[in-house]
Order: sequence, then structure tokens, then C-alpha cells
Amino acid sequence: MELKDLLIEQIESLGPVRFSNSFGWICIYTGKNLFGGYKVLDDNILLLFLILSPAGFYKALDEGFEKFDFGKTWAQTEINVEDDLLRVFPFIREGFDYTKERQKIKK
Repeated sequence: MELKDLLIEQIESLGPVRFSNSFGWICIYTGKNLFGGYKVLDDNILLLFLILSPAGFYKALDEGFEKFDFGKTWAQTEINVEDDLLRVFPFIREGFDYTKERQKIKK
């Protein structure tokens, strides 16, 4: 199974999500709310960005993520091997969960 397929499987395990092409990225939504996206550079290199809580953002930076150029608490990282998926999954979950909190703040 390709790295991209493993990432998608991991994301879909969180609950209802949908994927949409936007600005060269495959954006990931839960409901109408964006919480991340990925870009396939080749079979073995993926870029992943996530919208995180402020606390999650700083923790992600400590774990090797970089600030994504868009958004206040958006972080990005590169995924090269299956072990990277284990490293980033807690942050994917955090981004997914934080989307619900962001939705409440908007209302």
C-alpha cells in the first residue's frame, strides 16, 4: 500500500471526512470545515498541513513541524516513511477535534 493510501486510511478512521482539490493541495474537511490537507510530491514524499489549536501548534513545532505560510496556527510537515504517519497521527486527530471547537467559536 502506498504512503498516500495509508495516510488517507488514517484520516478516514477519525470519522466523516471529505477531500477536495484546492490550490494544488488535497484539502481535508469534516463537514464544511477545513482542518488540513496534503500534497503528493512523489510516491515516497507527502506534505501535510494541519490547522491546530494554539497549544497543538506549539507542540507540533516542537515535534518537527514548521509554520505553514497561511493561517495563525497552521503547521506543515513532510512524510517520507510509514513511521512518520505514527508521529503525525496525534496531530491529525488534534486538528480534526479542534475543528469542532473552531465551529463553536464561529457561532
